[in-house]
Amino acid sequence: MTQFYAKIRTRGKACKYRKLLSTEETVYKSKSDLIASSCKYEMGADLDAEEWYSIPDFSSTNFSTDLIKSLNDNAKSNHRSTVEYELLSRKEYSQIDYLFIEVDGDFYFQKVGKTKLAERKSILQLGEEYRYVDNATVLIIQDYPDAIYDVKEDTLYFQRIESVSHIFKNISDLYREATESEVEAFLKNDFIALRDGYCSGNVKIANRKRIAMAMDTLSKLNSEERNKIFLYIQDYCPDIIEEGNKFTIDSEEKLKMVLFGIEQRFYTTVVGQEKRVASTITTLKK
Repeated sequence: MTQFYAKIRTRGKACKYRKLLSTEETVYKSKSDLIASSCKYEMGADLDAEEWYSIPDFSSTNFSTDLIKSLNDNAKSNHRSTVEYELLSRKEYSQIDYLFIEVDGDFYFQKVGKTKLAERKSILQLGEEYRYVDNATVLIIQDYPDAIYDVKEDTLYFQRIESVSHIFKNISDLYREATESEVEAFLKNDFIALRDGYCSGNVKIANRKRIAMAMDTLSKLNSEERNKIFLYIQDYCPDIIEEGNKFTIDSEEKLKMVLFGIEQRFYTTVVGQEKRVASTITTLKK
């Protein structure tokens, strides 16, 4: 049984969730069929074909919603995953914000925009028959959902951060930006030499987020570990080293290489000894 629900745009504290319908039809493939593999979401990571990002412990993040928390709480107490919401009324149809569809205990999310919620003159095919409708309102269901929430695992899966940011507010801020003072402080480190007028004002959002991550990483390292990291970066990026073993930073690209080095993203292939940089990192279980 597949259950269709909708979140509507409404003011006040009134319940904003509605039930649409139930069907025995197969609307989506199972999660295991849709998600061939997944990797923990990291800023700037590139997915392979059929791969999905994942955010574990999603109900405890700042991007979770009251719906997600309710589903998670019910799962822990072995209650049914959803309550019996009121049916969506005709006047609320245009207020649909997104759909959440229950399939085998998992929830599939799809944002609803003007392109998927169309009201126009239509010819509908109903089996072997056709019917003209003057003002048909058609809600288009995608072949693939924007996100899947595994209630038992408390994990959100998605492929495009832009698609889920409409459903889970501020999720695009998963990795915070370093503040202006933090950027300036990082660039003043004794292992960095700024050149050609490059300064904090030149640092774009992506590198500001990487700086925030790098500062967290460096704060956990002792002096010996920091020296190992710097030697490691020098080995992979000899073109940005100047006298005094400082890293020459005169562009966003060079700053990115230093930040990638701090996160130990460089590696050498076993066969061919080719030096590479990893766009995505997945920690293997011991």
